[in-house]
Amino acid sequence: MNIFGLSDKGRYRAENQDSFSMGTVRDGVLAVVCDGMGGEAHGLLASDLAAGRFMAFARAALEAAEGEDCADILCQATDAANRKVYRFSTQAEEFNGMGTTLVAGYWQRDTATIVNVGDSRAYRIAKDGIMQITKDHSRVQEMIDRGEITQAQGRSNHALRKYITRAVGSERFVRTDVFTVPIREGDVFLLCSDGLTKALEDAELHRVLLAENDAEAACRTLLREALDNDARDNVTVVVIYPKKGGA
Repeated sequence: MNIFGLSDKGRYRAENQDSFSMGTVRDGVLAVVCDGMGGEAHGLLASDLAAGRFMAFARAALEAAEGEDCADILCQATDAANRKVYRFSTQAEEFNGMGTTLVAGYWQRDTATIVNVGDSRAYRIAKDGIMQITKDHSRVQEMIDRGEITQAQGRSNHALRKYITRAVGSERFVRTDVFTVPIREGDVFLLCSDGLTKALEDAELHRVLLAENDAEAACRTLLREALDNDARDNVTVVVIYPKKGGA
């Protein structure tokens, strides 16, 4: 497998409050992207705590698993991350309101297992198109689902665009969405914070990820194009080519 990740604070933010982590686990690869919220340093603390706890829990459980469902393990890892951030959020008044999105995946043989909370996304890219695997937990997505606005209107600078309806650490318990996706020859997978998807259309993501054949090159091109397109938020990208040799 071929995997790489990059993160940047974007054109206008003073600090990068995104965090990501990735690594090999048994015969697969594990990765997570978190986009923190809570103001000043607390968003960074939330995303860093969540990414670290998720990876530690998931890695240990996957290494020890004997036939256990990968989806269940990733959901448990998300719960562990939620507990970690929530404990910090209740320790002092200054931490009130801290939380983070989380999108993560485990790629093993012919299956990708994806989990998400919030509006950071996972995509599968193939020659015949791009598929958003996850669904945003956001006020704008709820309006799209109710038919109140179109997908295109939701992509514009909508007043409610920054409001998410689920976050890791904002409440004692969190609901995690989980997806199991078959890996086909030629598939490419992308995990990203919303700083990327606010700056680039799906068609642009598709174009870049098909044009490149290496995860590092794809990440660098996506980040450069997002910044060139005046990215206003932190931008984090992790690209996975599951069928390529090397970790």
